Amino acid sequence: MYSYVFVVCGAEKHINTLDFSISYLKHFSNYEIIVVTDSSRNESPIKHNNIIDIKVPVDYNNHQASIWLKTSLHRILPKGILYCYLDSDVISVNKNCNNIFNYYHSPISFASDHCKIDQFSPYAINCNCLYKYITEKDTFEKAISNAINCSNYPPDFHNPNTRELYGILENIKNNPLKNIVSIFKMLLSLFGFKFIIKNNIVLDKKKKGFFINNEVFPFLFFYRKQIKEKTIYKLNLLKLKWKKSDNTYLAKSTCNHLISEIKNNFNIKITDNKWQHWNGGVFLFNDDSYDFLETWHQMTLKIFENNVWKIRDQGTLIATVWKYNLQNHPTLPHEFNFIADYYKFNIKAEIKQNNIVITQNNKLLNPNFIHVYHEFGTKGWNLWDSIEKIYN
Repeated sequence: MYSYVFVVCGAEKHINTLDFSISYLKHFSNYEIIVVTDSSRNESPIKHNNIIDIKVPVDYNNHQASIWLKTSLHRILPKGILYCYLDSDVISVNKNCNNIFNYYHSPISFASDHCKIDQFSPYAINCNCLYKYITEKDTFEKAISNAINCSNYPPDFHNPNTRELYGILENIKNNPLKNIVSIFKMLLSLFGFKFIIKNNIVLDKKKKGFFINNEVFPFLFFYRKQIKEKTIYKLNLLKLKWKKSDNTYLAKSTCNHLISEIKNNFNIKITDNKWQHWNGGVFLFNDDSYDFLETWHQMTLKIFENNVWKIRDQGTLIATVWKYNLQNHPTLPHEFNFIADYYKFNIKAEIKQNNIVITQNNKLLNPNFIHVYHEFGTKGWNLWDSIEKIYN
């Protein structure tokens, strides 16, 4: 017996997101759908008739309450069922979504996240690393903008031309061998040659950038001398990285503080700071998952009381995985939790034969669930536009 389960409580925007996702799941699946909530906290009613209403301790805010419910599902739900938990922003996009239940591996099955543990770390711990990265990045962009005085810098990532250009550049960077001709053209442009890189995007040294649809987007390499003269930044030509006048590089958006805090708080040693951790947005569980989920729940309650930790469940999920030595446990195929990152510009979506097809780094994927963890409902984003079309 199979059932889907969602958890939500609190703000109206979260309930609206849930209502949207449930409408899609009902369209593509006939399996039971359960919503677990604390209705006393909700700003609007949930448009669903199979609801389990649980009173969460009043000391928790709505965000904590949602996590409390999510990590308590093993205590709340009926026994003898294989459940598929879905975050409210996970959207089913075809009938193959039901095949997810075939991929359960005891004691529990999650999908991989779209980043590694060191990349996730500053989003889990209040270690100042993320703030330092954002602050230095903003300072750098403001200085460069003043130095080059170009309307398309810093880049506006809601601009379709910007997104197309950055998508092509990401694809070239991630697939250098397949894009050797484009790389060769870019190198020749340094000597003053003008070339069409791809899709009628012209790299022109005279214009100091890429020309697309009557817009010019600066290529900072062409401005390196100007930037060095007017700012504290200079380009390391060997590494193609910007350095400050004190010869240090810009702050990174990665750290190992999560690994340290897991060791300090739970005495669990993580030996791989590049481990591909699990994403908490989709997972399969049943009665065999009780101990894992109970440990996850208790660890999460512990970090609620620790200001070093941000209020999330994914850091404690990582700790639980390593506690049970499950770091090499099978994960769900990516098509059951395709994480839609608005800022990965090389992700392209289109509809073929009534299915959404994703192209990324020259690879094709037919997702069954799409996890829209930010920019939910953003029209003009071809991935979101495809989601809306697939139902209509």
